Amino acid sequence: MIDCIYQKCYIPSETVCTDETMVPFRGRLKFRQYIKGKRHKFGIKIFRLCVNSGYTYNMNIYCGKESKNDGVSVADKVVLELMIHLLDSGRTLFTDNWYTSVGLARKLATRGTHLVGTLRSNRKCNPKNVITASLNRGQIFSMKSDDGITVLKWKDKRDVFMLSTKHGIETTNIGQRQKPIAINDYNATKS
Repeated sequence: MIDCIYQKCYIPSETVCTDETMVPFRGRLKFRQYIKGKRHKFGIKIFRLCVNSGYTYNMNIYCGKESKNDGVSVADKVVLELMIHLLDSGRTLFTDNWYTSVGLARKLATRGTHLVGTLRSNRKCNPKNVITASLNRGQIFSMKSDDGITVLKWKDKRDVFMLSTKHGIETTNIGQRQKPIAINDYNATKS
Protein backbone atom coordinates (compact mmCIF):
# COMPACT_ATOMS: atom_id res chain seq x y z
CA MET A 1 0.00 0.00 0.00
CA ILE A 2 2.58 2.56 1.08
CA ASP A 3 4.87 1.42 -1.76
CA CYS A 4 2.21 2.47 -4.28
CA ILE A 5 2.14 5.96 -2.76
CA TYR A 6 5.95 6.23 -2.94
CA GLN A 7 5.94 5.20 -6.58
CA LYS A 8 3.11 7.54 -7.61
CA CYS A 9 4.73 10.58 -5.98
CA TYR A 10 8.18 10.31 -7.47
CA ILE A 11 9.80 9.22 -10.73
CA PRO A 12 13.39 8.20 -9.94
CA SER A 13 16.42 9.35 -11.89
CA GLU A 14 18.60 7.03 -13.95
CA THR A 15 20.55 5.83 -10.90
CA VAL A 16 19.10 3.99 -7.91
CA CYS A 17 20.71 2.00 -5.12
CA THR A 18 19.81 -0.73 -2.67
CA ASP A 19 20.29 -0.36 1.04
CA GLU A 20 19.14 -2.07 4.18
CA THR A 21 18.10 -0.43 7.39
CA MET A 22 17.20 -1.63 10.85
CA VAL A 23 14.11 -0.30 12.62
CA PRO A 24 14.88 -0.63 16.35
CA PHE A 25 12.62 -3.15 18.07
CA ARG A 26 13.31 -5.21 21.18
CA GLY A 27 9.88 -6.81 21.61
CA ARG A 28 8.86 -10.32 20.64
CA LEU A 29 8.61 -10.93 16.95
CA LYS A 30 9.38 -14.03 14.94
CA PHE A 31 11.41 -12.14 12.32
CA ARG A 32 13.27 -9.77 14.67
CA GLN A 33 16.90 -9.60 13.58
CA TYR A 34 20.17 -9.27 15.46
CA ILE A 35 23.01 -7.68 13.51
CA LYS A 36 26.18 -7.22 15.53
CA GLY A 37 27.71 -4.30 13.62
CA LYS A 38 24.64 -2.06 13.45
CA ARG A 39 23.94 0.88 15.77
CA HIS A 40 20.57 -0.70 16.63
CA LYS A 41 21.52 -4.36 17.03
CA PHE A 42 17.95 -5.66 17.44
CA GLY A 43 15.09 -4.77 15.17
CA ILE A 44 13.19 -5.26 11.95
CA LYS A 45 15.32 -5.41 8.83
CA ILE A 46 14.04 -3.46 5.83
CA PHE A 47 15.50 -3.64 2.33
CA ARG A 48 15.13 -0.34 0.47
CA LEU A 49 15.50 0.91 -3.08
CA CYS A 50 16.60 4.53 -2.86
CA VAL A 51 17.41 7.41 -5.18
CA ASN A 52 20.40 9.76 -4.80
CA SER A 53 18.47 12.16 -2.57
CA GLY A 54 17.75 9.34 -0.12
CA TYR A 55 14.07 9.02 -1.07
CA THR A 56 12.82 5.46 -0.59
CA TYR A 57 11.16 4.38 -3.83
CA ASN A 58 10.38 0.79 -2.80
CA MET A 59 10.90 -1.34 0.28
CA ASN A 60 10.61 -4.90 1.47
CA ILE A 61 10.42 -6.05 5.10
CA TYR A 62 12.52 -9.13 5.82
CA CYS A 63 10.23 -11.70 7.43
CA GLY A 64 12.69 -14.56 7.89
CA LYS A 65 13.80 -17.43 5.71
CA GLU A 66 11.35 -18.72 3.15
CA SER A 67 10.62 -22.44 3.10
CA LYS A 68 10.93 -22.87 -0.66
CA ASN A 69 14.21 -22.29 -2.45
CA ASP A 70 13.82 -22.06 -6.21
CA GLY A 71 17.54 -21.72 -6.90
CA VAL A 72 17.52 -17.92 -6.62
CA SER A 73 19.67 -16.40 -3.88
CA VAL A 74 18.02 -14.23 -1.24
CA ALA A 75 20.00 -11.19 -2.43
CA ASP A 76 18.94 -11.70 -6.07
CA LYS A 77 15.31 -12.13 -5.03
CA VAL A 78 15.38 -8.96 -2.92
CA VAL A 79 16.87 -6.89 -5.76
CA LEU A 80 14.47 -8.22 -8.39
CA GLU A 81 11.46 -7.55 -6.13
CA LEU A 82 12.63 -4.01 -5.32
CA MET A 83 13.38 -3.21 -8.97
CA ILE A 84 10.18 -4.74 -10.42
CA HIS A 85 8.72 -1.38 -11.54
CA LEU A 86 12.04 -0.03 -12.87
CA LEU A 87 13.27 -2.94 -14.98
CA ASP A 88 13.47 -2.51 -18.77
CA SER A 89 13.98 1.25 -18.43
CA GLY A 90 17.76 1.61 -18.83
CA ARG A 91 18.46 2.52 -15.20
CA THR A 92 21.66 1.79 -13.28
CA LEU A 93 21.47 0.00 -9.93
CA PHE A 94 24.28 0.47 -7.39
CA THR A 95 24.63 -2.28 -4.77
CA ASP A 96 26.99 -3.23 -1.97
CA ASN A 97 28.84 -6.54 -1.81
CA TRP A 98 25.97 -8.46 -0.16
CA TYR A 99 23.84 -8.09 -3.30
CA THR A 100 26.40 -7.95 -6.14
CA SER A 101 27.09 -11.11 -8.14
CA VAL A 102 27.78 -12.11 -11.72
CA GLY A 103 24.46 -14.01 -11.79
CA LEU A 104 22.50 -10.93 -10.71
CA ALA A 105 24.32 -8.82 -13.31
CA ARG A 106 23.24 -11.26 -16.03
CA LYS A 107 19.61 -11.26 -14.84
CA LEU A 108 19.45 -7.47 -14.75
CA ALA A 109 21.19 -7.10 -18.12
CA THR A 110 18.50 -9.21 -19.77
CA ARG A 111 15.97 -6.74 -18.32
CA GLY A 112 17.74 -3.61 -19.62
CA THR A 113 19.23 -2.58 -16.28
CA HIS A 114 22.90 -1.91 -15.48
CA LEU A 115 24.51 -3.13 -12.26
CA VAL A 116 27.47 -1.48 -10.52
CA GLY A 117 28.66 -2.71 -7.15
CA THR A 118 31.42 -3.85 -4.89
CA LEU A 119 32.04 -7.56 -5.09
CA ARG A 120 33.02 -10.19 -2.54
CA SER A 121 36.10 -12.08 -3.63
CA ASN A 122 34.61 -15.47 -2.70
CA ARG A 123 31.48 -15.30 -4.89
CA LYS A 124 30.77 -18.11 -7.34
CA CYS A 125 31.40 -17.29 -11.00
CA ASN A 126 34.01 -14.62 -10.19
CA PRO A 127 36.89 -14.76 -12.68
CA LYS A 128 39.76 -16.41 -10.79
CA ASN A 129 42.40 -14.44 -12.72
CA VAL A 130 41.04 -11.15 -11.37
CA ILE A 131 40.58 -12.37 -7.80
CA THR A 132 44.06 -13.86 -7.48
CA ALA A 133 45.98 -11.12 -9.34
CA SER A 134 48.82 -9.61 -7.32
CA LEU A 135 48.85 -5.82 -7.64
CA ASN A 136 50.77 -2.84 -6.32
CA ARG A 137 48.94 0.23 -5.04
CA GLY A 138 47.15 2.07 -7.84
CA GLN A 139 47.20 -0.84 -10.31
CA ILE A 140 44.08 -2.27 -11.96
CA PHE A 141 43.38 -5.74 -13.33
CA SER A 142 40.09 -6.56 -15.03
CA MET A 143 38.23 -8.97 -17.28
CA LYS A 144 35.18 -8.36 -19.44
CA SER A 145 32.82 -11.17 -20.40
CA ASP A 146 31.17 -11.60 -23.78
CA ASP A 147 27.89 -10.37 -22.31
CA GLY A 148 29.42 -7.06 -21.14
CA ILE A 149 30.13 -7.74 -17.46
CA THR A 150 33.37 -6.16 -16.24
CA VAL A 151 34.95 -7.46 -13.04
CA LEU A 152 37.91 -5.45 -11.82
CA LYS A 153 40.39 -5.42 -8.99
CA TRP A 154 41.99 -2.15 -7.92
CA LYS A 155 44.66 -1.93 -5.27
CA ASP A 156 44.21 0.99 -2.90
CA LYS A 157 45.13 0.56 0.77
CA ARG A 158 43.54 -2.86 0.30
CA ASP A 159 42.09 -4.77 -2.64
CA VAL A 160 38.82 -3.38 -4.03
CA PHE A 161 36.68 -5.66 -6.21
CA MET A 162 34.02 -4.14 -8.48
CA LEU A 163 31.50 -5.47 -10.95
CA SER A 164 29.93 -3.25 -13.60
CA THR A 165 27.83 -3.71 -16.69
CA LYS A 166 28.05 0.03 -17.38
CA HIS A 167 31.78 0.76 -17.06
CA GLY A 168 34.98 -0.61 -18.52
CA ILE A 169 38.39 0.02 -16.98
CA GLU A 170 38.45 3.75 -17.69
CA THR A 171 40.15 5.77 -14.95
CA THR A 172 40.04 9.31 -13.63
CA ASN A 173 42.69 11.36 -11.82
CA ILE A 174 42.12 11.66 -8.09
CA GLY A 175 44.96 13.72 -6.71
CA GLN A 176 48.15 12.04 -7.88
CA ARG A 177 46.71 8.63 -8.66
CA GLN A 178 44.36 6.91 -11.07
CA LYS A 179 41.02 5.57 -9.85
CA PRO A 180 38.55 3.50 -11.90
CA ILE A 181 35.48 5.50 -12.93
CA ALA A 182 33.27 2.61 -11.74
CA ILE A 183 34.58 3.06 -8.18
CA ASN A 184 34.31 6.84 -8.41
CA ASP A 185 30.66 6.63 -9.56
CA TYR A 186 29.88 4.02 -6.90
CA ASN A 187 31.31 6.21 -4.12
CA ALA A 188 29.43 9.28 -5.40
CA THR A 189 26.12 7.39 -5.52
CA LYS A 190 26.40 5.52 -2.22
CA SER A 191 27.54 8.54 -0.18
